[in-house]
Amino acid sequence: MKTKLFNNLIKDLSACDKCVNFKCSSKSLINIYKNYEFCINIPSIWTDWLNRLNSDIMVIGQDWGPYNAMKKLHNLLSEDKSNWNELIELEKSNTKMMLEKYIKQSSNNKYSLDNIYITNAIMCARQGNLYRGNSINLKTSTLNCSEYLLKQIEIVKPKIILTLGYYPLISLFKIFNFRIRRTLKKTIVKLPEIMVNNYVIIPLYHPVAQIKKGRTINTI
Repeated sequence: MKTKLFNNLIKDLSACDKCVNFKCSSKSLINIYKNYEFCINIPSIWTDWLNRLNSDIMVIGQDWGPYNAMKKLHNLLSEDKSNWNELIELEKSNTKMMLEKYIKQSSNNKYSLDNIYITNAIMCARQGNLYRGNSINLKTSTLNCSEYLLKQIEIVKPKIILTLGYYPLISLFKIFNFRIRRTLKKTIVKLPEIMVNNYVIIPLYHPVAQIKKGRTINTI
């Protein structure tokens, strides 16, 4: 049932063009869902999300990053995806290593990135090669994608939702209409856990911010 619902979600995403036609073309995004085979099993180096629909934990990042990096990954994958584990081991970014470290520490090694459903507030890919910065309209795209994030939450039904940075939190704020502070820092201090329906939402700094400023996570 979950797989069927997820496939329907991908079809809905494939028809969306809210973020691909901004007046400023340099800030438009690429809808990867128009190519079903490209996105259904392994959308990025971070996750094979179709295999994680029963996860207890959902991690919501900001966006998938540049399309060129995603395309490179898919070109490297064999048809049967047998080299998936080898490829993800090649990705040693500080963001990924720090997130893996904190998740293992806070859950006493019960969880890792291998058994967590990973998605983003912005579902399409960036044009070009830039992972971060102002190459996309972050707030507008986040709000545009909130309906698709809600559908994922309803399919997976995680017990805990971790948001990395402020934009994923803004998306959940729009979906569930709970109270947040004007900054991520104030929200984390005042609302370290947010109970909504059957979900525990834990707002976190993005791992990149923690690397730069020495902040830590104590969550799960």
